[in-house]
Amino acid sequence: MSKDTKQAAKAIPQRTDVADQHKWKLTDIYADDAAWESDYEKVQAMMKKAADYTGKLDSSAELLYECLETRSQLVATCFNLYQYAHLNRDLDNRVSKFQAMNDRAAMLSSEAQAAFAFVEPELLTMEDAKLRALAGRFPKTDTYDFYIEELIRSRKHIRSGEVEELLAQSAMVARAPGTIFGMLNDADIKYPSIKDEDGEEVPLTKQRYAKFMESSDRRVRREAHGAFYGVYKDHLNTTGSSLASSVNADIFYARARGYKSCLHHALDAFNIPLEVYHSLLDTTEANLTGLHKWITLRKKLLKLDEIYTYDMFHPLVPDLNIEIPWEEAVEKTFEAVKPLGEKYCSDLKVAFENRWVDVWETEGKSSGAFSWGNYSAHPFVMMNYNGTIDNMFTLAHEMGHALHSHLSNTHQPYPKHQYSTFVAEVASTLNEGLVMQLLLKTATDPKQKLFLLNRHIDNTLGTFMHQVMYARFELAIHELVEKGEALSPDLLTDLFEELIKRYYGPSLATDDWSKLKWSRIPHFYTAFYVYQYATSYAASQAILDKFISGEDGIVEKYLELISSGGSDHPINQLKKCGIDMTTPTPFEATIRLFAEQVDEVERLAMG
Repeated sequence: MSKDTKQAAKAIPQRTDVADQHKWKLTDIYADDAAWESDYEKVQAMMKKAADYTGKLDSSAELLYECLETRSQLVATCFNLYQYAHLNRDLDNRVSKFQAMNDRAAMLSSEAQAAFAFVEPELLTMEDAKLRALAGRFPKTDTYDFYIEELIRSRKHIRSGEVEELLAQSAMVARAPGTIFGMLNDADIKYPSIKDEDGEEVPLTKQRYAKFMESSDRRVRREAHGAFYGVYKDHLNTTGSSLASSVNADIFYARARGYKSCLHHALDAFNIPLEVYHSLLDTTEANLTGLHKWITLRKKLLKLDEIYTYDMFHPLVPDLNIEIPWEEAVEKTFEAVKPLGEKYCSDLKVAFENRWVDVWETEGKSSGAFSWGNYSAHPFVMMNYNGTIDNMFTLAHEMGHALHSHLSNTHQPYPKHQYSTFVAEVASTLNEGLVMQLLLKTATDPKQKLFLLNRHIDNTLGTFMHQVMYARFELAIHELVEKGEALSPDLLTDLFEELIKRYYGPSLATDDWSKLKWSRIPHFYTAFYVYQYATSYAASQAILDKFISGEDGIVEKYLELISSGGSDHPINQLKKCGIDMTTPTPFEATIRLFAEQVDEVERLAMG
């Protein structure tokens, strides 16, 4: 093969290179852009109906129900407009048409929220008894019942109609920091090329960076790490300003609604006790011995004088880090989730056959992977599949999200369909756990088991340990600004470096790049989001233990959980599965399992 041919093979694929079966079918939302424009006009007309209800909500149950139904239809349509534009933009962030449509949809959604912003303040002029009495006479009493109770619970944080309208109108401005970061991160940033294991120049991308971190060639890992973070170093002033602006927006909304802190504001949305957040952080930080041992053990097993963060994801058994073709990843996912029952598996088959998944990385496409539900159509799953075993687990993870959304949408009315972020990672990480159990069960030699234990430890690191560290960082930066301090790139970098040293321990050597990771994490632009990866992971591991032990009825309880949407507070939903997140027990169990697996790796590797 000539050098030019090799270079062409390593080039980033174009959208036209991908077969239709591996692309999203976005026509399931709108047949074309003209249909999108038609719904856009309908929303503009629907907003005017708000005037028919203003000042009249206490007049009859029928009128109140009609108002809530109209708003639900409006919100669902706005969502379709936004998602269609956003997903098209995700496929190629360089296309200005979809950037414009995305912005138009976001602005229209803000206007729609503002038009109906009178609803909650007007409802709360009524006494609780009258509000419950009206809701009890709705044509369907099980559609808005939870909404009414949540409204009553949040009474003291709902402002006047005029203030609520202004807060709704401000949403577009408040999204600006995240939007700016997203465009920088996915559209404007250009990564350099590095030389791969064969000495060939390869353009660096986010997906290729992740794959290079698993390379057995330390020179490749080190160069990819430096080249990748060097780009972010060049933009620290921009990312520092955008993150600081996002924190300021969080503080504005928390104070506008009368909350004591941003944390209280974020957790109160789903009635999560503050103690849960602090228990997660404090319990983990009191039990870091296993993580510190893992760093020391990796350093010893890899025979390194110094171990850096770019050495953390090189497999201990690199010769078993085989390529996993897309078709095999799909097959393994199906096999792993068989314990969830025939209906779950048949729904998963529908997803793959009907193009719910966009599979391959292409030039301009957004990085990473996600699942995004749609009540009117079906979930959409984005992958940038790169053939690694890690990406196979990512596929199982995102399909867990997709089936969670699908089942909640199928079993719940629109006002109750959206499950809370607190439980959002349970289905996804349980699927990963099921894949791991399948692979461990079929492992034929100690090397295979060692490889899989290494992968499970890495998963716990990424989904639990790292997220707790990020949660501590997020709490710290919000508390600093709440006390009147300003965030700067240097402060953010120093704080992140301090946390790396605390969590990873003395065996990890520091470099100039890893401490910049705060500047490339998009979840920091959604206040207090990341801790829920850790809580969900702890919950899913507890449920997986029940599966493994054969607890009677656990499958039915679990399927009920992922079909219940937002029909109850997440703490209560998990308790129905026998998981109490108000105690440190799930966190302690996850940390204990991590430490046990580190010990098992030591036993297998050291003989």
